[in-house]
Amino acid sequence: MGELGQQTVPFSSLGSRAAEDSFASLKELVEKSKTGEESDTDKKINLLKYIVKTQQRMLRLNVLAKWCQQVSD
Repeated sequence: MGELGQQTVPFSSLGSRAAEDSFASLKELVEKSKTGEESDTDKKINLLKYIVKTQQRMLRLNVLAKWCQQVSD
């Protein structure tokens, strides 16, 4: 086992995890909106929060991918 900070994770695992988490969040958002307990405004706010969170997650993944390409060279 490597030293702390020296362990590696396959990039494909990170991509899969990001996709799975985003999909789970979307499913939760859809189920929550089906209950009818939220107003349209609340639904829109929650959708916007989901979009921003997913956008940030994918942006981080993209930055990491570009960094990995540079490091391997």
